[in-house]
Amino acid sequence: MITKTTKWLFCLLLSLGAFPKSLSAQDCKSLYRKANELRSSEKYDDAIKEYQKVLNCGEKSYENDCNYLIQWIKDNRPFKEKGQNEVFGLSRNQVLIPSQGGQYSVRVQGPGKWTYTIDCDWCSAKREGNSLIISCINENESLKDRTTQIEVFCGSEKKTLLVTNQGAMEMLRSTANQLTFPASGDVDEVNVVANTDWNIHELPKWINARKGETSITFTVEPNRENKDREAEVKLSTNSNNLTTIIKIYQGSTALNEKLSFSKNELVFDADGGDEIVKVNTDAPEWKFAQFPSWVQLTRIGRDSIQIHCAPNDPNGLIREGSVGVTTGNQILGINISQAAKPVVAMMPSIGIGGRKISFGLSAAYILPMISASSGGDFTGSAVNYALGNNLENASYSSSSGFNVNAFADIRLYKNFYLIAGVGFTHYSYKNAFSKDIPRIIPQNAAYYLAGNSQNNYSEDYTFNHLEIPVLASYRLRVSSISHMQFNLGPVVTYGLSAKMKLSGNTDAMELRAYQIQNHQYTSIPYNDAKYELHYSGHGEMDMYSNNVDYYETYSAAQGNNGDVKKSQSLDASPLKQLNVGARAGVIFEYAGIDFGIEYTYMITNAADNKFWDGDRWRVFDQTANILMTGYKQHNHYLGIKVGYTFRY
Repeated sequence: MITKTTKWLFCLLLSLGAFPKSLSAQDCKSLYRKANELRSSEKYDDAIKEYQKVLNCGEKSYENDCNYLIQWIKDNRPFKEKGQNEVFGLSRNQVLIPSQGGQYSVRVQGPGKWTYTIDCDWCSAKREGNSLIISCINENESLKDRTTQIEVFCGSEKKTLLVTNQGAMEMLRSTANQLTFPASGDVDEVNVVANTDWNIHELPKWINARKGETSITFTVEPNRENKDREAEVKLSTNSNNLTTIIKIYQGSTALNEKLSFSKNELVFDADGGDEIVKVNTDAPEWKFAQFPSWVQLTRIGRDSIQIHCAPNDPNGLIREGSVGVTTGNQILGINISQAAKPVVAMMPSIGIGGRKISFGLSAAYILPMISASSGGDFTGSAVNYALGNNLENASYSSSSGFNVNAFADIRLYKNFYLIAGVGFTHYSYKNAFSKDIPRIIPQNAAYYLAGNSQNNYSEDYTFNHLEIPVLASYRLRVSSISHMQFNLGPVVTYGLSAKMKLSGNTDAMELRAYQIQNHQYTSIPYNDAKYELHYSGHGEMDMYSNNVDYYETYSAAQGNNGDVKKSQSLDASPLKQLNVGARAGVIFEYAGIDFGIEYTYMITNAADNKFWDGDRWRVFDQTANILMTGYKQHNHYLGIKVGYTFRY
């Protein structure tokens, strides 16, 4: 029974916070924003505490981001607090690499130039900008960890980086988990794949197992009983952490019946033929078990089979198969082989016909496939959104395009041709950025605004280029006026134009003002007011130029509305105009009309790393602490092609 006093005491404890309250999604969002504000103000210890509170909320959508930002603060805080020109250090002192290998980046900061040394046959390192890229390509097949040290020098100072490659997990498996033996007994072998010592257990008396280094040889005694028998053989590692089972079945003598053929091997020439085979059995009935599609079977009477072999295809290949007969208790096969029919039997010695040199036109509907990668922690687009982490990763969505081409078709020898031409290619693709990020907005010499902003931007890319393909082509004749083409060769492309149109908007609802003292941004409040800022931005970047102009249209609560033109001089143009690729295609031609499919794979890296490893296009007048390294971009595309060759 609950008394009034008990109820009163419970309410008092609840009001005093004696019982923990669960945080809502809105509470987690508020904590997350507060943590970002503290990080932007360089209050790192307080920021870590707030990020930890967000993690304790249990809201999964913030988990990866909070863990990343906590690690970012730990890696970068020493440099930020002490000044990059005053301290020599590494963003981390240890690197842990899983057994399968991988690549990791460690930032190096110092008052001068730095060098490194490494002596290791399973790990390598290279310098990219201010980062040391550590790579482990070969998998660690041992169960034990392996370690090495990299020494980094800056002047007379030295830092040691410990690199650990974890040992592999135990592995034990057999290439077959089931074996079947006849009643008379037999010998069979199973391969075992393992990276540790293993043993065989639970063997019955009628099975003998001989363990090899990487295999087991099973010898099964004859089954003299009137029923089938089976067993499970257990394999296990010495640690007993892993086990695997091999099931063994053996038939009984009660089910054995006589079954044989008058001919066990049949050989047909390329044109095929017929053979009669007699079936010898004391079973009451038998039937066909299986046979290949190029063989037809006819049963003749009670004890014979007529086997008809169809002509072989003109592909230069021998074909083999078997005809199976079963009594229900056992199955036996007749092996069949057929000679090859030469490919040259279907190709005239003068080629496929038509002129030795022909000209043609083609058009293709193309689907661009953009491949972008980098050696750092993220792979962004041409726009620097001031995040410097994987939230800025570009996700290119393909649109479409077209290609028109004029070409010469030159016969070199019989069915070998050369296709050389010139074409024009147009295609487009997109990238979208929709994220909340911290912003710093200068106002005047006295103060600046800082806070989170909601951003929604769209990048629309449009490309035009000339291409020169030179393809080797082999023709396979189908009829007097039709054939198949198999084309392969290099393609050289030259960019005529590459435009990126950026459009979007930024909305900041709760900006705060902070003082600027001695031209330095501080975290000292300027006033207690809250500011709002809304603007839309639009501009166009020439991907082959190192200058960009764009416009921002402001709509602020304080009334300072208007259009602002901004310009930025880039370190280099984002992309190179001249590139080389490879093209492969399969085309069917009928009476000069071509249709087929082609794939163009760009070999050279189209990106100019002076641009991508720098600040890129800063739309927010600020850049991230971490920039990209080793950016690569390849614009591949698939084409569905139609055309006409003036051949006949």
